[in-house]
Amino acid sequence: MEYSAFEKVPVKAQSYSFLDQVTFWFSATSLPATWLYGAYMAGWKGVVASFLFIIFVNGLSLIPWAYFGEIAQKTGGSMMAIARPAFGIKGSVVPSVFYLAFGMGWALVNAFLGSIAISFIFAQWLNWPAYLSPHSIPYMIVYLAIFAILNGIFGIAGHRWIKKLQWAATGFFLILGGYQTFIVVNQWGLQKIISWVPTAVQYYATGFGNWQFSFPITFALLFDLMVAFNWTWEFIGDFSRFAKTKNAGTWGPFIGAFVAQIWWFMVGAFAVAYLALSNGGKFTPLLADPSSTTVSLGLGWLAALIILFATVTTDAGNIYASALSISNMLPKAKISLRKLLVIVSILVFPLSTLPLLSGNLLNFFIFFLDFLGALVIPLWTLMLVDYFFVKKRDYSDDLYKKDGGKYWYQNGWNFKAIAVLFAGTIFYWVISYVFPNIRETFTATIPTIIFVGVLYLLVSNKK
Repeated sequence: MEYSAFEKVPVKAQSYSFLDQVTFWFSATSLPATWLYGAYMAGWKGVVASFLFIIFVNGLSLIPWAYFGEIAQKTGGSMMAIARPAFGIKGSVVPSVFYLAFGMGWALVNAFLGSIAISFIFAQWLNWPAYLSPHSIPYMIVYLAIFAILNGIFGIAGHRWIKKLQWAATGFFLILGGYQTFIVVNQWGLQKIISWVPTAVQYYATGFGNWQFSFPITFALLFDLMVAFNWTWEFIGDFSRFAKTKNAGTWGPFIGAFVAQIWWFMVGAFAVAYLALSNGGKFTPLLADPSSTTVSLGLGWLAALIILFATVTTDAGNIYASALSISNMLPKAKISLRKLLVIVSILVFPLSTLPLLSGNLLNFFIFFLDFLGALVIPLWTLMLVDYFFVKKRDYSDDLYKKDGGKYWYQNGWNFKAIAVLFAGTIFYWVISYVFPNIRETFTATIPTIIFVGVLYLLVSNKK
């Protein structure tokens, strides 16, 4: 049985062990986007600095994220169910819209990044046109269609089959992914790439259409993007609700995600350093993955399989989360979660072709991360403050009601929480793009967390 956003998972159905959760999140967070972001981190102060950044900032940002697993396991509720005590039974539709943006957004970005990697693999392996080369668009559409089909199959299959997929993928990554990492790092020359540092300040461009910005890569800026990256693993609660114990639901995801991201972020950092050393210091994050080297060593099949597993294991969870979001928006609709999973799986394909309209994928990707950061940071901050400080870790089963109960507020809406959420989103964007110097120096994330946390506490204590 698949439980919708407004159905409680009973204890007898909580079948994920601690190790299940570790393997689930190890494979779910092994994805092409980590290589790209690892490359950005190396663009700050080089490979050694990026390693320290990954250990400390990555680990720090994953801790509050992991606590959503505790809330979900304790209540048996999905991420959208545990949003109801803060926003109200009906008001939870607002975070559901944000949540849908996370799930569908990451599904399309992952599929697109995976298709780009596949295109470069097949360009070397079979001489097919790579991304951005002439006549490449039909090939890209075919790759995106293949990912959509595979992602849909496992997403529709439900939480038990997704768990089996993640176990198989974890074994695959540890054996063949480990082998790939060994051979490509050995080929690149570990000693040389570890000592690499950029010779000048690196910049990245972000924006969409005519709205474009350029920022230097700083610690504060990378901090923002790391939090946005980690906190948009939105489906932690959707699978921690199936965890057998609190530790399985909380620290299982933390360990799995932390270990996997250290590995793959560093692969991206090594790759961009190798490319810079090979190309006269040119900083090229888009090409920073081990696929090209793997293909050149005669192992194109291995590179293709790793991209395939890395993309499908992540997007199956995003499809599942997106369907849950829609089910929370339509609590009285007589449509099963399975049917919603089918609908979402079909929708992902046309959406994943949208980046083909952008001439600069890096701009699109960074803009996407920024956009989600403006949504996810105030949203998750507010929900954590509500659970730990306002409700004192005491959520009742009233959160599963369709009307009435403790979380009905004003006809089902907690307008105070909704106002704080939008205020926090605007606050993040103002710091990011109206006062970019603050962001480059102090981050947009930390001021937003303080602003949202204090403001929500103030309005919650007001009768």
